Amino acid sequence: MPAYRCAICNREVEYAGGLPTLYPFCSERCKLVDLGKWLREQYTIDRDLTPEDVTPPESPPPPDSRCPPLDDW
Repeated sequence: MPAYRCAICNREVEYAGGLPTLYPFCSERCKLVDLGKWLREQYTIDRDLTPEDVTPPESPPPPDSRCPPLDDW
């Protein structure tokens, strides 16, 4: 059975089929811990950004089928 390690607590998560909706986390708690780290600016970029890093792609990515269109909100 395939598995991955949680990005926060390093717990091994086994799954069947496609990746779980919480990937790369093992639980909602770990997902919120990660969000808190972003909000407290604990993550940093370890190099200077180049123009390629901030230039948008030529064509937009395909819409995410899991998210409803903004018109439906």
